[in-house]
Amino acid sequence: MSIAPNPYQQAVLRFRAQANIAQLGGRGSSKTFALCLDCVTRCAEDPNERPLVLRESWSGTQQITDLLFTMATAAFHPQKVRTNSAMGEIICPNGAVITVSNVGDAASYAKHQGKTYTSLFADEMGNYPPTAFAFAMRCRSNLRVPVGKRAHIHITANPHGAAHTLCVQKFMKHAPGWWKPYREDGTEDGEWWVNAGSTLKDNPHIDQRAYEVQLRKATGHNDALAKAWIENDWSVMGGSMFDNFDPAFHVRFPPPARMRYQLGADWGTASPSTCILLGRLLDHAGPFVPGDMFAIDEVDTAVNADDLSTGTGAPPSEFAEMVMRMLQRHRCKKSTPMVCDDMRGLMGDTVCAQLSKEGLWCSKPIKTDRAGGFQLVRTYLHHAKTGAGPGLWVSPDCRNLITTLPMCPRDPLRPEVIDTRFTMRHWADGLIYGLKEMHHTGRGGNGRTVGHY
Repeated sequence: MSIAPNPYQQAVLRFRAQANIAQLGGRGSSKTFALCLDCVTRCAEDPNERPLVLRESWSGTQQITDLLFTMATAAFHPQKVRTNSAMGEIICPNGAVITVSNVGDAASYAKHQGKTYTSLFADEMGNYPPTAFAFAMRCRSNLRVPVGKRAHIHITANPHGAAHTLCVQKFMKHAPGWWKPYREDGTEDGEWWVNAGSTLKDNPHIDQRAYEVQLRKATGHNDALAKAWIENDWSVMGGSMFDNFDPAFHVRFPPPARMRYQLGADWGTASPSTCILLGRLLDHAGPFVPGDMFAIDEVDTAVNADDLSTGTGAPPSEFAEMVMRMLQRHRCKKSTPMVCDDMRGLMGDTVCAQLSKEGLWCSKPIKTDRAGGFQLVRTYLHHAKTGAGPGLWVSPDCRNLITTLPMCPRDPLRPEVIDTRFTMRHWADGLIYGLKEMHHTGRGGNGRTVGHY
C-alpha cells in the first residue's frame, strides 16, 4: 500500500508541527487518510508517542484500525507491527502505541480515566451526537506531554451532520478563513488551530464525476445537503433547527413589567424533566412591546451540567416541588397554567394528573403540527431582530436552554423537525409547548416580574 500523501494531504500536514488541525470538508475528500498519515508519522518520529484515535461508534473503529495498521506496517517495513485487540492498541516496533476507541457515551469515555495520551485524533466528528462531541473534547484532559513537546489535536468533519452547529461554533466562529491559523476561542493565549477545507475534487484516487452523481442521488431533492457534501458549504442550515438564535442578541433579562405567565414542561425519567417559565409582556417596557415573549427561568432534573442528556429519575412530586420554588422566586401564583406532555406514570396516572395532585395547574400541551411549533419559535426569534412582530427573548437564568437551543439538529430526512435521536431536546420541547399554548390560546396567569432591566 502506498502511503504517499496527495497534494491536499500534503497541504494539511504542513501545519502538523505548529497547529492543531480541523479538516472541515465535503464527502470523499480524503480527510481520514490525512488524519491517519498524521498519526502514523508522529509515531514513526517519536517512540514515546501515544495517540488516541476516536470514532463515535464501535463499528467505525474497526475500519480506521485497519487503515492505521496498514499504514503503520508500510511505514515501519520490514519491522513488524503488532496489535492488542482487547485494548484496541496498535503497537509500533519503536515503542509508540496507537489507541483506537469509540466515544459515544459516558461509559466509553470512562475507560480513558487515568490514561495518558500525547495527541488526539477525532475522525468524522461532524456526525457525533452532542454528547459524544462533548466527551471527545473532554478527552483533552488526558493529553499530558513533557516540557517542550506540544500536545496535538487533529479532527475531521463533514458539514450538515449532527454536530454541524457545534463544529461551526468551535472551529469556524473565530477562524479568519480556510488555511489561516487562528487562536482557539479567539483568545490571545488559546492554542493555534488551522481549518483545512476540501471537496471531493481534492481526492485524485476516486472517480470524482461518478461520486458526485452518487451524492446527488443520495440527497434526493435536498439541495442544501447536496451543496454541503459536494461543495463543502457550511453556511447552509447544517442540521441546526434554531440557527437564527443569537445568544449575543436574544439573551436579555425580562423587564420589571406586567406579564402573563405560562409554564411549559417536558417529562423524562432516564432523560431530564424540564420546565420553562414563560412570560408575555402586557405593556410597553423600554425597547420591548406588548406581546413580546420571555423565557424567564428554568428547572430540570439533569444529573449535572456536564451531562444534559441524563436525568436523575426524580418522581413527579419532586419535580413539582422544583417548579413551585421557581414560581415563588418570581412571585408567580401557584395557579400559573402549566402544559406537560401526557405520559403515564408508574401508578397508571398520567404525569399531568400526578403534577396536578401536587398543586400545579397542569394540562396536556398542543401537540398537533410539531413542525409548526419549531417554526413558531423561529418566527419569534426572527421578529425579535426585525421588529416585524412580537419577539422571543431568553433570560440568562435559562442556562441550559441557552446551551441546548442552538444545538438542536434537524432530522436528516425531515428537516422541518428536530432529530429524535438528539438527547438534549427537552428544554426546547418545554419552550415550544409553553410558547404554543400562549400563542394559540392566550391563557396564562397575571403577575409582575421583579428583577433586572
